[in-house]
Amino acid sequence: MSVDTPKIAVAFGQYGIPQADVIECRVHLGCTKEVSSFELLLQNWDGKYSPNGSIPLAVGMDGSISIGRGANVPQIITCRIESLKYESTPAEHYLRVSGRCWGERLFRRVFTGTFENMKGEEIVKHLLDYYVGLSHTREGAELVESTDTTYVKLEFANTPVFDIIRQIADSADKGGVIGYDFRIAPDGKFEFFKRNSKTSSISLTDRIEVSEYSLDIHRLRNKIYVYGAAEKKLPSDANEDGWTESTSGWYSNGTIATETNHVSEDGQKKYTDSLCVYAYGGGTTSEIWLYREIGGLKFNGPDGFKQINTWINWTRYGSVQPTSAKCVLWQTENDRFEMDIKPLLPPQATWGKLVLRTDQPTWAVVGNADWHNPINAIGFYITHTEGCIPVLRLDHLHFSDCRYSAVQEDANSQLAYGLRELTETDEELKSDNECMLRAKALLDYYRSPAEQLTIKSTVIDYGSTPILAGDRVYVSLPNEGMSGYFRVEGVEYHVDAKNQTLEVTLKLGKEAPLLADYLYALKSRTDHLSRYKAGVVRV
Repeated sequence: MSVDTPKIAVAFGQYGIPQADVIECRVHLGCTKEVSSFELLLQNWDGKYSPNGSIPLAVGMDGSISIGRGANVPQIITCRIESLKYESTPAEHYLRVSGRCWGERLFRRVFTGTFENMKGEEIVKHLLDYYVGLSHTREGAELVESTDTTYVKLEFANTPVFDIIRQIADSADKGGVIGYDFRIAPDGKFEFFKRNSKTSSISLTDRIEVSEYSLDIHRLRNKIYVYGAAEKKLPSDANEDGWTESTSGWYSNGTIATETNHVSEDGQKKYTDSLCVYAYGGGTTSEIWLYREIGGLKFNGPDGFKQINTWINWTRYGSVQPTSAKCVLWQTENDRFEMDIKPLLPPQATWGKLVLRTDQPTWAVVGNADWHNPINAIGFYITHTEGCIPVLRLDHLHFSDCRYSAVQEDANSQLAYGLRELTETDEELKSDNECMLRAKALLDYYRSPAEQLTIKSTVIDYGSTPILAGDRVYVSLPNEGMSGYFRVEGVEYHVDAKNQTLEVTLKLGKEAPLLADYLYALKSRTDHLSRYKAGVVRV
């Protein structure tokens, strides 16, 4: 297939670089993860480009590079010289010029401060306007697109502007899908746009000379564990008394009832409930107990309750102390954990608070009890030496110190690729439902192999609209049985003046969209800032 020979136009400062002096030119365009860069190899006869030459190039000069074919020579990059390397022999003199696009400004400044109740695009614009100095409008049109994400509070200390903008790009969503790209356009304008929203008009049909297509399961995960904030408690009502306001669910060897003798205040926390649950025995009863079925709850482990909280009050006829007292956690009738709570009992007829840790080695194991198995009931026992009309009262029984959690898995993916697990802990997930939605989104994103494609061609003619990083292009490889749209992760334009060729290399990728599954949280999913950050993000 015949195409026009490549044309190149280079300028730095007030100087134009004759095409005849360009031996080789490489321009690599990146987005989001990297900024664009370039490298030129120039003839340097008679020190033309040296400090005392007729075109004295210097580090820090701004410039532009345009590459095309025939009459179409569109600008590819607006750039700055960051390195000059002179190479000479007795007979030959060259100069290597390299640098980056104006995106290098994103690395110059660091930000310390707080963003509160700001949309994602507002944060990006603020950084561009006050810290970077990059234009984000073109002919009056705004190039930083709106997001659906409002960040309640983001705090940063000495964080590069690039890292902050990338965090916004990786976490903001639009229309239920997470992910934005940003790039420095060929004209030096900053563009921030929804990922996979820009499609190149260039056809690659019959123009692919070399291709390398791969399927990669290194990142594949098909069982996802998501843990949220360690704020889960049960019951979850404000008074923490959902189990002690009635006799429902309670069992005893005595008579069960409720009464108004209850705990109305826990330190600075005041309760508005009215009752406690209690059990009392007859005059010949020496032991009194209360237990409640709790429906199979997990204790210990990353998703288990680690603390039992209750207020307890005991009385009896006479003033003799109990001989024993214990808390019991049943898994089955014969498999249980027991803890001696006699030293923790308050004086008779006095309310005292019990705080029992399930992750402490103070529990006796009876039968085959195992913390990996659920607990089905909890009970409290107080024993005396003789019949004494014993009474046992409980109030505000609840479990705490547990992370919200969810698990999602794909059996078909596990069958095809083996069990591949991923665990994520996010302190800003505030319910099991948020964890479940997050786990579903991660499973959809990770359960299939990632597709990677590199193509090279010296016969692509893109006219006046070069392919840019962040664009989508359609690719069909009949031999591999593959076709579809791929996102351009990076593109390189390579001009070889000696061979009069323009080779375009596209690094392409395809991945499932990451759905905005819940009120989205701070960090990105792959790599997060190592610097200080805090706050809650809410859409």
